[in-house]
Amino acid sequence: MTPQLLRKYKYRLKTYSTLILSPRDHQGFYKAAGDFVPEDMQVSEHVNKKTVNIIYPFYQYGTYPRYSPAATQYYIPGSSIKGALPRIGAEEGKPSLMIDDIRVKSEDIQLYQLQKVQNISKEDTPTEIAEFFPNVAVEMLRADAEYAGELFYNMSKSKNKPECYFRETDQATKTKLKQLVQRINGIYNQVKKEEDMHILNELRTNIQAILNDSKTDSNNQFLFLLGGYKGLMLSAISTKDDYNSAIYLDKPKRLPHGLVQVTLEQSSE
Repeated sequence: MTPQLLRKYKYRLKTYSTLILSPRDHQGFYKAAGDFVPEDMQVSEHVNKKTVNIIYPFYQYGTYPRYSPAATQYYIPGSSIKGALPRIGAEEGKPSLMIDDIRVKSEDIQLYQLQKVQNISKEDTPTEIAEFFPNVAVEMLRADAEYAGELFYNMSKSKNKPECYFRETDQATKTKLKQLVQRINGIYNQVKKEEDMHILNELRTNIQAILNDSKTDSNNQFLFLLGGYKGLMLSAISTKDDYNSAIYLDKPKRLPHGLVQVTLEQSSE
């Protein structure tokens, strides 16, 4: 029997933009059910308390009868990071990778209303940036947050090192970001509002700047796209450049949701 060689790695995660990780089995907090009142929501320029009837939560341990972020234990599931690695478990031998959850401070979780580029496929209607579902607010991990975690990799089950899988995800992320830039180029002339044109131009510029600043393949830093509300272009690589796909954006940062940098380091322990 081949002895198991389990290696421990540490990784650091930094969010370039807001990260949306909502558990699918949680239906949200409802104002009509008495789960929250407007006063329960923190003061934020990103949320209109008068319109919000539903709050979708970030991943949290346990269940809570009411919306109470200060008393909630939030976390980033290790499975959300593992799920972004496309080849883990897909090759013969199924390499063993275990990624621990990361506890998240409640003060780093903020409420936002979703912003979406609307009317992309409607030729007779100007494309514009507007709130998507104004009655819904979503808990997100704020941009520019930094956290550290651990993973364990069974080297006896694969010839590859974890860096190979992280590098593959990095390259796929860059390809998806290039798809988004191409899509923005394609719809830019459909936008009529000067403010929206400015936002889309900054979105395109910021994405390109991150692509230009990406480290070389020999480095241990990798770009990931995590969580929800990314749209089709940022969820899969396509050979088409004209398909219809939603564009959601972190409006304050002028970036797509869920763009993070992961730094992988082998532990000396």
